[in-house]
Amino acid sequence: MTPLLPAPGLLSGLSLKLEYLNPSLSIKHRSLPTTLLERARAGRISRDATLVIMTAGSAGVSVAWAASQIGCKALLLMPDSAPDSVVNYARWLGAEVERRPHPQLQELLDAHRGMPGSHVVEQLSDTELIGHYREVGEELLRQAPGLTAVTVSAGTCASLMGIAEALAPAGVPVYAVEPAEAAVLSGEPWRPHNIPGLAPPAPTRLFRREAVAGIVPVASELAWSAAREALAACGEPVGPSSGAAIAAARMLRGRGVDGDIVAVCSSHMVTSL
Repeated sequence: MTPLLPAPGLLSGLSLKLEYLNPSLSIKHRSLPTTLLERARAGRISRDATLVIMTAGSAGVSVAWAASQIGCKALLLMPDSAPDSVVNYARWLGAEVERRPHPQLQELLDAHRGMPGSHVVEQLSDTELIGHYREVGEELLRQAPGLTAVTVSAGTCASLMGIAEALAPAGVPVYAVEPAEAAVLSGEPWRPHNIPGLAPPAPTRLFRREAVAGIVPVASELAWSAAREALAACGEPVGPSSGAAIAAARMLRGRGVDGDIVAVCSSHMVTSL
């Protein structure tokens, strides 16, 4: 269980769910290592296999971490803009990293789907990943019994959907947070933005609009500034995707959402620099 940190210095009634305290530094640790280790135990992934994923950062670190535990190889297909910190850490974990323009990454991923020994991690379409994030929502119900809203930054949307599923029976609304420059969940076309991990160029197939209470677009600059404010107020080095969730919580308060709000802090700043 990751901690829930009250953050009144950022917003009265706001708490931060510190998911970057997982071993591979992001909320992705809830699903990817668990899923891959289960497949290895079932004989679906051998030590001769190569785990292949197209990723902007955090998911690649989680896959590299999982490969280190399974004893197999990992290949991370990352955009040219991928942070050096993520690339260096993934390589330290033993993964191979290829940086390419996005269209080339998609071609490489498609090629690996037919290669013997390659186990492609389909984080944009694998519904099996969603269930592992339910525990985040279940933890929130125990940690914040008076919870009135949750903001979750949306990339693949697996964590968003899992948390929303867990909180739905309790009637707690969950809000999706996306870059204002690439408000793809709101129906806008993809455009470049500066919130790593959110709104990937390849569309996700996991998002269900009816599962969330609303979508909150946040400008990249605001996400980064909110992350810096969190450092000053709480001493926590949250990444820009977490900053976006914090900014969205403030926007909801401004729209009249009362009570206790939790911003899910998905990743550490080190995975964004």
